[in-house]
Amino acid sequence: MGRRGELHRLGELLDVSATRMITLVGPGGVGKTTLAAEALRRYRGTTRAAVHWIRLARLPPGADAEVVAEEMVASVVRSDIAGRPAWTCLLEAFTTVGAPRTVLVLDNCEHVLAGVRPLISALLAALPGLTIVATSREPVSWIDEYVVVLPSLPVEHAAELFRRRAELTGRPVPDDREHRALVARICRRVDDNPLFIRLAAARLRHRPPAAVLRELGGDGEDRRLRWSHGVRAGIEDRHRSVADVIAWSFELCAPAERLLLERFSVFAAFDPAGAEDRGGGAEAEAIVAVCADPELPPDELLRGLDRLVDCSLVGARMTETTVRYYLPQSVRVFARERLRRRDGVEARLLFRHRRYYREKVVAGLTAWYGPDEEDWLRWARSSWDDILLGIESGLTDPAEAAVGLDSAATLLALRVPFVTGANRAVARLTERALDVTRGTAWVPAELRIVATARLAVVALWQGRPDRVRQLLDECVAVHSADPRVRRKWRDTAAFDIGLPAVLEFARGQELLLLHEDPRSIEVLARAVRKFAAAGRDTGARRAELCLALARAYFDTADDSPGRRWPVRALEAVAGWVVSAAELDAATAAAGDGPRGVVELGRALLTDRVGTGNTWTAGWIVHCCAGALALDLAQRRADGTADPAELTAAATEIAVLQGGVATLHRSIGVDTDAVPLVARGIRHAAATATAVLGPDGYAAAVRRGARLRPELNELQRYFLGTLRAGEPREDPPAAAGKGSRWHDLSAAEREIAVLVAAGWANSAIAVRRGTSVRTVDAQVVAIRRKLPAATRAAVIEHVPAELTDRVRAAYRQRPVRLRPRG
Repeated sequence: MGRRGELHRLGELLDVSATRMITLVGPGGVGKTTLAAEALRRYRGTTRAAVHWIRLARLPPGADAEVVAEEMVASVVRSDIAGRPAWTCLLEAFTTVGAPRTVLVLDNCEHVLAGVRPLISALLAALPGLTIVATSREPVSWIDEYVVVLPSLPVEHAAELFRRRAELTGRPVPDDREHRALVARICRRVDDNPLFIRLAAARLRHRPPAAVLRELGGDGEDRRLRWSHGVRAGIEDRHRSVADVIAWSFELCAPAERLLLERFSVFAAFDPAGAEDRGGGAEAEAIVAVCADPELPPDELLRGLDRLVDCSLVGARMTETTVRYYLPQSVRVFARERLRRRDGVEARLLFRHRRYYREKVVAGLTAWYGPDEEDWLRWARSSWDDILLGIESGLTDPAEAAVGLDSAATLLALRVPFVTGANRAVARLTERALDVTRGTAWVPAELRIVATARLAVVALWQGRPDRVRQLLDECVAVHSADPRVRRKWRDTAAFDIGLPAVLEFARGQELLLLHEDPRSIEVLARAVRKFAAAGRDTGARRAELCLALARAYFDTADDSPGRRWPVRALEAVAGWVVSAAELDAATAAAGDGPRGVVELGRALLTDRVGTGNTWTAGWIVHCCAGALALDLAQRRADGTADPAELTAAATEIAVLQGGVATLHRSIGVDTDAVPLVARGIRHAAATATAVLGPDGYAAAVRRGARLRPELNELQRYFLGTLRAGEPREDPPAAAGKGSRWHDLSAAEREIAVLVAAGWANSAIAVRRGTSVRTVDAQVVAIRRKLPAATRAAVIEHVPAELTDRVRAAYRQRPVRLRPRG
C-alpha cells in the first residue's frame, strides 16, 4: 500500500541483468521487508529466478563474517557434509542451482554490516550471475550499490492503512469528516510509519481515536513509548512497540551518536505537513552551536550527524544551498525521554538554544536592506518553529524570558510575523514574556518600551484601536513617572517631551493610519531624528518611509510633477524591503501617472515572488490596485476608452482586491479596520463597481478571494503568469429568495459566520457549549449545503449584510498556540 513507485523502481532494477546490488533503506517499521518480498514474488513469477532469503535479524549485533556465512549456509544449503567451509558450501549452492539467475536477499543487515560487507564483496566477485537485495536502516556501501530509499507512507495511504488495521481490532473508524481528520493527525504524529500506524490502531481496543491522538502530544505527556505491546505472536520482538523499534536502531549507534541524538531532541518538533511552505528542521551550524561541547566536539558531532542520517534516525531536507536536519517525531520523543534522565543537561541545552536563535534573529536588523536580507528572511521562515520555541521555552524564568523578549521584539520590528502569518502567536508570546518579567530587573525599561510599542503596531493592523491606545499608555508609564506626562502626553504631538524614538514611531503610525491626523507628520519626523541620533539606521529608514507616506497623503510636502499619492504610497511600502538605491532605480525606470505606478509595482514584485514576503507583496498589489482605479476613473472621464477595455480593467481591480483581502486575512491583518487603508479600498471598489455593477464586482472579488496566498497566486496573477479561475455558479453575495444560504438552519448560519471569520471548530464548540464532534459534523453539513469546496470557501457564501458580523467575529477569534516543547 502506497509503495507503487518504489515497487516499480525495484522491479526495473531487477530486470536489468547488470544490477548486482540493491539495498532498500529506511527507518524501522517502514516496510522494507514487505516491499522486498512483494517485488521478488512478482519477479520470480515471471523469470524462474532462484531466490534465497536470509533473515539476519536473529543474529547478535556485531556478528562477524564467519557467523553470517554460517547463517547463509543454514538457509541456502539443503544438505551438507560436516566440516566443509561455509564459503565452499555457498559457492557450490549458488553455482549448481540450475536457474538462469540467482537472487540472494539479506534481510535486516544493519546490526551485522561489518560481517556482511566482506561476504557481499566476495560473493559478487565470484558469482557473475548473482544479484543481492539487502534491507537495512543504512546503505551497505558496496561500490556499485543501488540504494532505494523508503520514505514514510503518503498521507492518503497512511490513513487507509490505519482504517484497515482499526477494522481488525473490532473498532472500525467511521468514515466521516471528523474521523478522517483525526486519523490523518494520528498518522502524521507517528511519522506516517506503517508499523507505528499499526501500533496506534491497536490502541483502539482501549481508547477512542481522539484519546489516541492525545497520547501523541510530542511533549512530556506523550504516551507512545509506554503503549503496551499488544500482540504477542506473529511479530518480531524488535517490532512489538514504538520504543522497541527505535531502541533497536539506537543501540547500534556509537556512544557519540547516541549522545547527539539525545541532545538534538531539544530542537522544535518537525511538522511534515508544513515543510513544503514553511521549511523546518535545523542547519548543521545550529546543531553544533547548541549541542557541541568537549564531550561532543564539533567535528565528531558532524560525523555523527551524517551517520544518524545514514541510519535513518535523523531526517535531512536538502535545498539548493543548505541541508536542514530533523528528528522524526517518534524518534524525538524517544531521545527527549533519555535526555531528561541526565540531570541539568536539558536546561543547559535549551539555554544555548535560546541564545543561538536570539542572536540569529537580532542579526536581521543589520541584514535588512542589505545583500543578505533575502537569505535571512528565508532562514527565518525555515527556522520559525525553533525561533518560537526559543521564546516560549524560557517563559517560566524571568531571566530567560528576557532573552525571548529580545527575540520577539526584533521579530515585530522587522514585521516577520506578518510575513509568516504568525503575528498573533508572536504577539501572545511577547505579552507573556512581558508579564513574566514585570516587576523584575531582568528587562531594562528600554526593552520593555520597545516590545510594548511594537505590540501596539501589531494591534493597529489587527484593527484593535483600544488596545493600541492602552499599550502606548503603558509605554509612557514605563518611560515617565510624572503623572502629568502620563495624563497629557497625547496632547503634546506638536513638541518633543523626550519620548523614545520607538514610541514616537508607533504614535506617529497611530495618528496616520487610525486617525488620519496631520500631526503624524511632526511625530514621525521626530522619530526619524531620534533613530538617526541613536545610530539606529533601520529604524530611521522605516520612520522616513512612513513620514513620506504621511506627507504625500496630506499633501504638505513639495512634490515633483507626476509624483502623486499612489507613487509615494508604493515607495513607502516597497521601502521596507528594497534598498534606497534599488528603489530609486526602479522608480526612474517606471513611467509617470497611475500606469507608471503599476509598472513600478510589477518591477519591484517580479524578483520577490519566491521570497515568501507576503506582507510586502500584499501591500504592493494593494497600492497598484489603487493606481489602476485612478487610471480607470480618468479613462471613464475622458469618454474615449473601449467599453471592453474598461470592463477588463475594472475586473482586474476587483480580482486584485479579493486576492489582497484573502492574503491579508491569512497573515492576520484587518485592513477594513484601518481607516486610511479602508478609504483607498472603498474608492477602488466604487470605481470598479461603477463599470461592472454590484453583482459583477462581487463575482470578480470572489474570484480573487480564491487566490491562495501560500502559492503566491495573487502575485502571479498580478504579474500575468496566472489566470484567476472563472467564476463558479456560486449563490449571489446578497442572499435572496432561493439562495443556498437560506438552506442553512439558524444554528448553522451562526456557525458559518464563525467559520468565515477563521474560528477553529474547537473554539466554536467552547463558544456554543457543545462538543467539538458536534461542531465538526455541523461544519460538514454547512459545506455540503452551500456547497463550499473547502472550509476557507465558506466566506464566499456569506451574504453581504452579514459582513460586519464576520469582521467582528474575526477580531474576537481566540488564538491557540501550538505546543513546541
